[in-house]
Amino acid sequence: MSPTPDGRTDPRFARALLQREDAFQRADEEDDAVFYGPARIVSHLDETALNTVERLAAGLISEEDPKILDLMASVDSHLPSRREFSSVTGLGMNEEELKANPTLTDWVVHDLNRDPTLPFAHDSFDVVLNVVSVEYLTRPFEVFRDVGRVLKPGGLCLVVFSTRWFPPKVVRVWEDAREEERLGIVEEYLRQTGAFDSSGYFISMGLPRPEDDRYFSLGTPSDPVFAVFAEK
Repeated sequence: MSPTPDGRTDPRFARALLQREDAFQRADEEDDAVFYGPARIVSHLDETALNTVERLAAGLISEEDPKILDLMASVDSHLPSRREFSSVTGLGMNEEELKANPTLTDWVVHDLNRDPTLPFAHDSFDVVLNVVSVEYLTRPFEVFRDVGRVLKPGGLCLVVFSTRWFPPKVVRVWEDAREEERLGIVEEYLRQTGAFDSSGYFISMGLPRPEDDRYFSLGTPSDPVFAVFAEK
């Protein structure tokens, strides 16, 4: 497909990718509870990229004392440290990682690939945040449909991703797509819910990697940051 006038890939290409029979297959189809059983107390982005995500979230979250749902959470919720939140609920796969997250006010262990229904009431949250995890969803349309259910009217859904992931568990459509096509894939997840206004997107690439980062000597730039966001 040829790009659209703003440089983005035609959205029909993302839709075609998602219609492949193997779109949501993975190299490792073993129960996710086995893979995510050992705790990984690590950052999944370098410091520059983490700061970029925090600034993006700070600019998009407009509510006073919002209630936040951190979807597929781990040890870092990537929220701006200078903001105050009414609550930050983490939903993730590993209890030890969730307990180690200092931002969370409460949390629940839940496997969205096994059960895509979010264990929360309608209109519960002002913001649903998903950072560097969307590529692992095998039932994303069902998950994001339920995100629309638990968000309050006017609430924000923010999905952030980069180019780092656990290869055994990433879905094939994500691995096969180019970076700009992944933006279109997430936009399609949101569009098909019917719950959101038109989405926006954000791209940050080419920033310098921190000098104290273990990959600095390789001369590679900071991890890129891509985001798709929309309001209910």
